Amino acid sequence: MAQTMDIKGKLKVGPSPHIRSKRTSAWIMSQVLIALVPPLFAATFFFGLRVLLMVAVGVGTAVLSEYIYQKFRYQEVKINDLSACVTGMLIGLSLPVTAPLWTVVIGSIFAIIVVKQLNGGIGKNYFNPAVAARVMLKAFFSPWITNWVLPGAWGADVISGATPLEFIGDGAQTVSEQVPKLWNLFLGINLGGNVGETSKLAILIGMLYLIFRRVIHPKIPILYILTTVLIMGFWSGFNFTFMMTHALTGTLFFAATYMATDYSSGSLTPAGKTVFAIGCGVLTAFFRIVFDYPGGVGFAILIMNGCAPFIDGKLMPRIYGHKSRPKTKYDRQGELNR
Repeated sequence: MAQTMDIKGKLKVGPSPHIRSKRTSAWIMSQVLIALVPPLFAATFFFGLRVLLMVAVGVGTAVLSEYIYQKFRYQEVKINDLSACVTGMLIGLSLPVTAPLWTVVIGSIFAIIVVKQLNGGIGKNYFNPAVAARVMLKAFFSPWITNWVLPGAWGADVISGATPLEFIGDGAQTVSEQVPKLWNLFLGINLGGNVGETSKLAILIGMLYLIFRRVIHPKIPILYILTTVLIMGFWSGFNFTFMMTHALTGTLFFAATYMATDYSSGSLTPAGKTVFAIGCGVLTAFFRIVFDYPGGVGFAILIMNGCAPFIDGKLMPRIYGHKSRPKTKYDRQGELNR
């Protein structure tokens, strides 16, 4: 009895949450920034120091836009959560080295103000800000941001032309001789395009880091890439070179690692994550096969971003002891709406 009373005397009652974690938003975003270092290093190695300037402009514009907006709206300034830094860095790495700096500025402002803050800020945006900005820039500023520029060519005689995806898209079932070899595509050797997407090896290192640190669920990037590759294999009669060329070209690896895994705009339920990733892969393959449109990754992710709340509403985990799933849905903060 004395021992029981002693234990009760040490118990404290307080408001929830009772279990706290060090995995704050700032910590998660810092891990993403660390995971972006390998692609940043590879991009700088292949394309030069202008990459660092593009990323600095993207990060600076994103942080400043968020600060000004929150100050103007008399909101708590939350730039310390580093989410704006991640968005700006993604935008800077999602453009070719020849892109004018003003396109980086416009993309960062659009991502932070229109896509993120007008929807309520971090954790409440329905669409991934970096993906939305990338699609917007491609739709309205293509002459300035779509040059496929070879490494080392931007400062003097710019060498540009069709991307590898243009040779294997629009219903193609074989790989043109003009497409670089698989090993070069994987390493990023003599491969142009958006600076951060060049080296798949660097992106893979970042992906493994995020998985190891348990920042992202491995099923999302793996299922996304695997679904795209398998559909392309089925389309080409399981031509290995054709399948792998689709995996290693364009923004598939980059987006599957850093954009499709976004907490706010993706699915929240375990089954929903599976459907979300497979849906991104199916749509990406669909755009590449059916339309004369290289890539398709951005539109695929945005479409699935819009579907994510409905997916979670249908695939919410069954509560233990109940025979059916609850007829509820998640909001953008992961809370239940009844």
